[in-house]
Amino acid sequence: MPTINHQSLRQLASAIYDKLGTPPDISRAVADYQVETNLVGHDSHGCLQIPRFVSDIRSGKIIPDARPHVVRSEGPTALLNGNRSFGMQSANEAVGHVIEKSNALGIGAVGVTNCNHVGALWGYVKRIVDEGLIGLMWCSAGPRGGLMAPFGGTQRVMATNPMGFGVPGKSRPPLVTDISTAVAAAGKVVMALQNDESIPDHWVYDKDGRATTDPAEFMTLDLEIIGAMRPFGNHKGYALALMAEVLAGILTGYGAAYQDDYIEGNGTFLIAIDVARFVDVDTFRRSVDAYFAAVKSVPTDEQTDEILIPGEMEIRTRGVREREGIPFPDGTWQTIVDTANEVGIAIPPTY
Repeated sequence: MPTINHQSLRQLASAIYDKLGTPPDISRAVADYQVETNLVGHDSHGCLQIPRFVSDIRSGKIIPDARPHVVRSEGPTALLNGNRSFGMQSANEAVGHVIEKSNALGIGAVGVTNCNHVGALWGYVKRIVDEGLIGLMWCSAGPRGGLMAPFGGTQRVMATNPMGFGVPGKSRPPLVTDISTAVAAAGKVVMALQNDESIPDHWVYDKDGRATTDPAEFMTLDLEIIGAMRPFGNHKGYALALMAEVLAGILTGYGAAYQDDYIEGNGTFLIAIDVARFVDVDTFRRSVDAYFAAVKSVPTDEQTDEILIPGEMEIRTRGVREREGIPFPDGTWQTIVDTANEVGIAIPPTY
């Protein structure tokens, strides 16, 4: 399993995007976001996506020099058109708008339509939280026809529709989480497929609606979907997925994955809340810290060493990977190497 220095990985990713006509500022922003995603341990949404993005540029799905624009901005709300730019470019601009509106008006709600894959939601929510705000984010996520079956169904019709949320603390790390409404992120199935590994039998169905442990019975190496994912928590994840697709897909005008004219990407919806409009900020943060401390003080079961608040593991992982490098499964790293070779970019050393 090769391990790559994060700075070398940033240079590799941005150089690949540069070669395909991406302006340097966009190349660097996309590369940075993907590497940051790997640094915190969300490998299914990090540089794993480089070959996919290259394919999307070549097919015209991503327009590498495009930039989002504001369609309308009224009071605490705004709608952006991503213009088929890199999804990270669109989502980062939306985060800036929602922070600005929340600071000015107490709450902000910003949607993005015509948006490509934004990657993991964790970093966008963390950016909102780092401004001292409460952050919430939803995406409609999947190809035309969807990725996921409804609770009780066996064929795909819904997107996997991730959601993220975060809360600032005072002296403790903030709560930041990012979850798919499917049992697992589709990127984890991709990683298993690339590395010839099996998956748990409750993740996906095959084309005939039967549970399978073989990722190749859910999708091909070309990312063609032939089966269906399953919602987490049965009816609970299903309900959250429905709401996420309404907010991020239908409310933004992007559309829902079941529609015949749906274009794969991420309709995106964000909310930021200014704590000070409701309660004294210092009181809120101290109360959050006290609550998290109480939660962490509960005795653990035999399988658990420590109770973690969502976000703690990512912050710790980032520290380790900054020092020791980012590990890649052999099959996943080879797809990145092959992509770099195709566009004529030298591969950084591994260790």
